Amino acid sequence: MARGSAAITGMGVRSPLGGTAGELFDALLAGRSGVRTFDDWDRIADLGTRVGAPVPDFDPRRIPRKHRRTMGRCAMFGVVAAEDAARAAGLADGLLRSGRVAAAIGSTVGSTAAEEAFWREVIETGSARGIRSTHFLQVMSHTVAANVAMYLGLSGPMIATNAACASSNQAIGAGLGLVRNGDADAVLAGGADELHVMAALVFDVMGGASASFNDRPEATPRPFDRDRDGIVVGEGAGILVIEDEAHARARGASPIARVLGYGATSDAVNMAHPAPEGMARAVRLALEDAGVAPEDVDWVCAHATGTPVGDAAEAEALYGIFGDRVPVSSLKGHLGHTLGACGGIEAVAAVEAMRRGVVPGTRNLEHPDVAPLWLPSEPVERPVEVVVSTNFAFGGVNTAVVLGRAEG
Repeated sequence: MARGSAAITGMGVRSPLGGTAGELFDALLAGRSGVRTFDDWDRIADLGTRVGAPVPDFDPRRIPRKHRRTMGRCAMFGVVAAEDAARAAGLADGLLRSGRVAAAIGSTVGSTAAEEAFWREVIETGSARGIRSTHFLQVMSHTVAANVAMYLGLSGPMIATNAACASSNQAIGAGLGLVRNGDADAVLAGGADELHVMAALVFDVMGGASASFNDRPEATPRPFDRDRDGIVVGEGAGILVIEDEAHARARGASPIARVLGYGATSDAVNMAHPAPEGMARAVRLALEDAGVAPEDVDWVCAHATGTPVGDAAEAEALYGIFGDRVPVSSLKGHLGHTLGACGGIEAVAAVEAMRRGVVPGTRNLEHPDVAPLWLPSEPVERPVEVVVSTNFAFGGVNTAVVLGRAEG
């Protein structure tokens, strides 16, 4: 049963393909890739992958130095995206500091680069003398949420969702809950993560990183394709302003979209291998929460990271719900896997899809070998009123968010 929606009144993004929603979506429609080869990763023996998707030309100096001291790269992404979202929503300083605006923002961990620097100092010198007092504030798992709240002066609830690839969706679900329950009038919700060789290494040692296209970075990852060989780690941030609709209209703000529902499950089966049943149940719970039938959905923005097992499991789950009547595509072929940021970035893209009436295709999809979904490799022009966005994570974490067009 539907429990009520919340308005989206602003959004901000940093991605491998642009720093605004418009730039990002234009690049998706043009079929551009944000993936490149990192030759300096050769220094790590036995590392198979050499590809990643960085945010280009990011200048942290937009953030005053007194604030940057407590931020690693992931927190910086989150802060600038949140500031853009708040500005787009017209959230004045008085409202931001009123105690009625919350932060629900996730990441996989804190800043991996800061953590490397911390331990390198100790290991190489055998001393703690060179460790800065701000190091932990960059490393702590809730660094993005805390730095956003501190930077914008948010004194409402602060929730840090740290469930790897599902972090952003969990944050959006938490934000929806805060608004529905009256615990906040508005929430900055989403996620951020940074690209570091250690993240790529983690997937590599688990056999889940792309290693066959190091000399052709634009050809990977390959969601749903028979030649997919794993994840390409990316970075960025995606932040929404989720707001009580009556509150938004009372202050003169116009909703640009709506969060309709959220669903989450745990597989409780295997730490690394996903279960289609758990994935499907999360999607069905989200649809039920939104009061939306499968036939009402116009696009499924799939998690599909380009791994052989994960993509097949998700396709099986989605086919059991939607059959072949709704386009299903993944943005990972363009952006790589931005980890804790992916759900936020994908939500921004979903709002743009609803605005423009076009569904992005899946880049690098040439030979599908999964359940017979409608899997476009090129953009599809069609009315987009309702979008389901899925995100899954190690440990059997399954999430789905339902987004809808703004009314009126």
